Amino acid sequence: MAAGAVMTVPSTVIARAARCWRAARDRREPVQQRLHALLAPLGYDMLAPVIDSVMTLGEACLGRPLCRGCPFGPDGDEALLCRLIADPGRLHRLAPCMTARRDPTARAIFAGALASTVVMMEMA
Repeated sequence: MAAGAVMTVPSTVIARAARCWRAARDRREPVQQRLHALLAPLGYDMLAPVIDSVMTLGEACLGRPLCRGCPFGPDGDEALLCRLIADPGRLHRLAPCMTARRDPTARAIFAGALASTVVMMEMA
């Protein structure tokens, strides 16, 4: 999705899914089931594994838990994730904050996950 393009899934849904993912992980609950329960009534049930994957890979790229004590503010990680999904190319421009582990492999895998997420959201 090019810069300035419109996401087909509202950013509020992505942010809610990110918070749901974090809560399920923290409680050691089945993450994809919790995401499915949130997303299905909104018509986005097929995105449960997509959100799970991109969040897991995002943590690997950042080298820290997402949506917990975010240095970007209370909604920082969720907002950052929404911006990255809207424009995956932004990952390279955000390299200093997205590569805490300085792991180019994790960054490349996360970039692929972002691109895949965009495709899946366009299909949703």
